[in-house]
Amino acid sequence: MRQGLPADPGVAALGVGLVPPQPHAPAWSQAVRGGQALPRPGPVHGPYPIRPMPHSPSRLWWAWCEQQWRSAGMPRGKDKQAFTRLVQTQVQAWSNKPQADFAADLTHLRAQLGMRGLERALVAQALGAVGAVVHQQLGWQVHEVQWLGAWWMLGGRLIEMATGEGKSLTVVLASSVAALAQMPVHVMTANDYLARRDAQQWQPVYEALGLSVGWITAGSTPEDRRHAYAQDLVYVTAREVVFDHLRDQAASANSTEPGATSGTASGTVMRGLCMAVIDEADAILIDEACTPLVLSQAVPAGDEPVNQRLALFMTRALKRGVHFEWAPDQALRLLPEGRVHLDAASQGKSGPWRIQRYREEQALLALTALHVLQRDVDYLVRDDAIHLIDGPTGRLAQGRAWSRGLHQMVCLKEGVSVTSETQTLNQTTYQTFFPRYHRLCGLSGTLWEERFELMATYGLPVVRMPLRQPRRLQDKGLQVLSTEAAQWQATVQAAQRESQAGRAVLVGVGSVAESDALSRQMKAHSLAHQLLNARHDEEQGDAERAVIALAGQAGAITVATHMAGRGTDIHLSEAVLAGGGLHVINTHLNASGRVDRQLSGRAARQGQPGSFEFILREGDHTLAVWQRWPWVWPVARACSGWWRGSPSVGLQRLCQWAQGMAGGRACHERWQMLQVQQAMRRQLKWTGRDEWL
Repeated sequence: MRQGLPADPGVAALGVGLVPPQPHAPAWSQAVRGGQALPRPGPVHGPYPIRPMPHSPSRLWWAWCEQQWRSAGMPRGKDKQAFTRLVQTQVQAWSNKPQADFAADLTHLRAQLGMRGLERALVAQALGAVGAVVHQQLGWQVHEVQWLGAWWMLGGRLIEMATGEGKSLTVVLASSVAALAQMPVHVMTANDYLARRDAQQWQPVYEALGLSVGWITAGSTPEDRRHAYAQDLVYVTAREVVFDHLRDQAASANSTEPGATSGTASGTVMRGLCMAVIDEADAILIDEACTPLVLSQAVPAGDEPVNQRLALFMTRALKRGVHFEWAPDQALRLLPEGRVHLDAASQGKSGPWRIQRYREEQALLALTALHVLQRDVDYLVRDDAIHLIDGPTGRLAQGRAWSRGLHQMVCLKEGVSVTSETQTLNQTTYQTFFPRYHRLCGLSGTLWEERFELMATYGLPVVRMPLRQPRRLQDKGLQVLSTEAAQWQATVQAAQRESQAGRAVLVGVGSVAESDALSRQMKAHSLAHQLLNARHDEEQGDAERAVIALAGQAGAITVATHMAGRGTDIHLSEAVLAGGGLHVINTHLNASGRVDRQLSGRAARQGQPGSFEFILREGDHTLAVWQRWPWVWPVARACSGWWRGSPSVGLQRLCQWAQGMAGGRACHERWQMLQVQQAMRRQLKWTGRDEWL
């Protein structure tokens, strides 16, 4: 190896260096920076850095050991103080430099980062430059927890930072240093709205550092995407990155032009998977880890529309509990009586209906469309089409559709135009896609509970950041009511009480249908409020931005789905702060307590006052596990007053137990799917398509 090569092998593998690739250089030599070539990335050829598919994930018990070992080796005490003092010294040095010297020294720093990698001294110097620019452009001071968070993220870690502690600025610090080291950086945000907002908000800081920034939304054209990925940093959702990568793989595999390489004649838009900084990492790496991301294309319709109509017709006569069984915590399955009914209804039918497996699969799909998938909960009907609702975010899943004919059956059920059948071209999941990045890091306000699974699946240790200032969040307890009407009545009364006290109120609901039901109750009580759900997307203007802007005013009541849970910063007026801050009412117990923590985290941000309470009902989806024992809730209410003097402690324990069981089932399902994917990859290895899973 020649002198002056990158000291950090990870940086060398990313292809960071001083000399940009020359247009006339051979395809693979363009990926050689600093004298070290990238490993050949499987089916994707040319200058497209991508990490080879990692080995099977480690066992959970080994992940526990490794998490403990890495946590014990984290910088602590004097080491952290020494690093922050070094960064603050660099901030002063960069702030006192004339503009010409600043630009020249920044160019030299970029060269050093490209050659030597992310060494401690160079990282401190780069963070100092970013901090000086942030203060110059925005007038903000960077705090110690943000310096440390950026430093640890650059070391390939996930950090848990409480809401209101400045996660957005921490992302900017880490992303800027990586981009200064000439790594193409993908900053993953929770939704399209935040991708555009954050890119525009931080653009002056990046430009002052000599960096270019772009953003991508669901409506971006291929040319827009290619231009955005060509920038030093790009703000984008994880879903858009995955599908762009799948399309790049398909384009590279289908390219027949002589000498075509990835990123040139093959029509790809990305520059590879170099570094990803994931905001709200738990939502992507845990909640949506197993969501199938399928790249498909339309195919001509055959006999399937007729068969789908016939399946719906036959299954409408099936009765729950007699012919089929389904519960929120159980899978849909046919009972023996249902199979007999299908056999009788299929008599005289030709073609595939003679096959028992086919007709039972079609019946299960039809039952799913009729009974499991609910309008305004799982999908919206708008513009003569079915639009899926993304469960974790509560937003419309643009361009997403159910497979195997399920989407067409839902269209028939709702009486809208039936979409074309699709054929799968490529597919993946987040838990198999993100390990392909050469560098991966992220942060969220809720990661600690899932630290062992994150270590086992992605090899990412989790670090818990200390609070910069004490939290002033008040817990006003929990109620579990017997009926939906009682729940809405109690919610309206609580919102009215807090609103009249001059506070701002945020009410979280589980679905669009529930938000509409609560809105009708508030209108019946002449209670002014705003509504924020999946109908408020960017195609209807800046409706979401307008609702959030008014949500922090005195007396304001906002009813919102999960759209208001992550990445939403409600700015409170002085009158609201004087009255006690934002009050959050949660009416839906999520399967994961992390999602509830995200919603309650909208209050009491940055040392402000705030409070939250739960108003639930026994029929809540997560609490359905207790429906088989009707005596549980009366006994819990009777005994809760005796337990440590708090009237809601017993109810809280039952809710936490239900969430624990739901979380355990979800973790087991994710682990089982990962094992299945690993087995499929081993079986397909000899075909050369194992890298596509």
